[in-house]
Amino acid sequence: MPHEGSEPLSRLEGTRAGRVVAGRRRGAGKRFLVVGDVLDGILVHTTAHTMGIHDPAAVIRHRPAGAAGNTAAWLGWLGAEVDLVSRVGVDDVYRHERALEDAGVRAHLRYDAMTSTGVVVSVRNDGGRTAMSDPAASGAIRVDDVPTDVLSRADIVHLTGAGMLGGGAERVADLVACARSGSARVSLDPSSSAVIRAVGATELLAALDGVDVLFPGRQEALELTGTTDLDEAVRRLTAHVPLVVVTVGVDGVLIGRRGRSVQRVHATPATVVDTIGAGDAFAAGFVRAWATDPVRVGAAAREGTRVAARALGFVGGRPPV
Repeated sequence: MPHEGSEPLSRLEGTRAGRVVAGRRRGAGKRFLVVGDVLDGILVHTTAHTMGIHDPAAVIRHRPAGAAGNTAAWLGWLGAEVDLVSRVGVDDVYRHERALEDAGVRAHLRYDAMTSTGVVVSVRNDGGRTAMSDPAASGAIRVDDVPTDVLSRADIVHLTGAGMLGGGAERVADLVACARSGSARVSLDPSSSAVIRAVGATELLAALDGVDVLFPGRQEALELTGTTDLDEAVRRLTAHVPLVVVTVGVDGVLIGRRGRSVQRVHATPATVVDTIGAGDAFAAGFVRAWATDPVRVGAAAREGTRVAARALGFVGGRPPV
């Protein structure tokens, strides 16, 4: 039988590790809980364009990764009070805890002695980027992993991560219901089109009952709604979730609210070094601002694009420490 740890091997008590950036206290006092994947990232930059090529000059970096870890780290960078629930392999608990603590995150990492930490491999060249992932331990996250005391303190619960959400519509619905069991508002990032295809668009939309804000990318919004018109996709999604925020890269953000016209927000200009984690950074910036002022969603989106622009400027999905 796998051994499951109910508590992390080390914890932050009383004071927070990591950096609290002066002047970034907007939303002070709000508590955030992120539930999702923490992964090991293998990030490759190569000149190769076809299979069978050996590139001895490739730049390969090993970084902590995963959508939940990235979003939580950016929230910590913004000075927020943030907890994270995830699963990793037993040998990696301390290493990932320390990395998250350095980012200002209280980590609640469960482990399974028979399952390793998940891995994402991101390969980019001049033509773009592709990613391959094995969720492993993160794919086994369940409602029982979320500490009730942590959930009860949260003002916002953010659910994200392809490994976790790809486990089926029932798991998504259970996680949303868990997040809604307290007084927190709930945000969800569907994470990838592959998740939607694996779960089924109709089934996933049904599982979103109770979500307050949805963060799909362009392709995810189209996949969820079965249309090729993005504005129409946004309008259709608002029938299921009251606030829909679609990230569209250099074209900025589309915001949909029930009964209102689609609102457009421009992207913050950025020098693009690597796109990995930019959507996670956007989500962190948005919910950080939205937690304090849920009415001014345009301002929250602009804050999200600002944080995303920062993330685009270096390799890896988390802020530098």
